[in-house]
Amino acid sequence: MFATSVLAFSRAVLIIPGALFMVYGAMCWYNPELPAENAGLWVAHHNGLAELAAMYGGLQWCLGSIILLSGILKGYLRPGLWLSMMVLGGLAAARGSVAFGNFDLTIQTAQGAADVAMSSDFTSYTWYALLFEATFALLAGLCLLNRENQN
Repeated sequence: MFATSVLAFSRAVLIIPGALFMVYGAMCWYNPELPAENAGLWVAHHNGLAELAAMYGGLQWCLGSIILLSGILKGYLRPGLWLSMMVLGGLAAARGSVAFGNFDLTIQTAQGAADVAMSSDFTSYTWYALLFEATFALLAGLCLLNRENQN
């Protein structure tokens, strides 16, 4: 029973981000201005739209399909977990290094009370993407620690 639950959880760790990558990739492939608007990018030339369609659309859709299928097809669970951990971990590390580099944290103390203020110029798009990437990279890594995840 426990082994079945662990296997089902590990598959979900692949299927959920894989499906989300595929959906977002298809949306960005169809409308390359979508990731530009979300990320605050300005596209100066049609070549930029082609690049956004390729990187945010095609590449993201393909990676998502590989990750999703790794959670479904027999024999691909561990390679999919490795791929997911590395890709999502790399995205989280890059995004986090920039986002936290611009993060302003102020702590003030007065008369035994502490006040914490946090601010950032980044939108919720960046913070939610970072949360998603870091969470699923960590979950994939934890699933890899369990030797029962052999399919």
